[in-house]
Amino acid sequence: MFDITDTTSNDPLELAEQCMALASAVIHIEQAAVKESLQFILHEKMAALFTALNQLEQ
Repeated sequence: MFDITDTTSNDPLELAEQCMALASAVIHIEQAAVKESLQFILHEKMAALFTALNQLEQ
């Protein structure tokens, strides 16, 4: 079945690249439901990016 566990690395560069890809997709997608889903995922990735960057400062 599907593995719904997010095993994404907390590497800030990787997270930033994912955010850029998601933002680009949100801009170009016209279907409202898909756009909303991508925006939700983008928000989660941005939160993870901010957390990873905050951990680097400590």
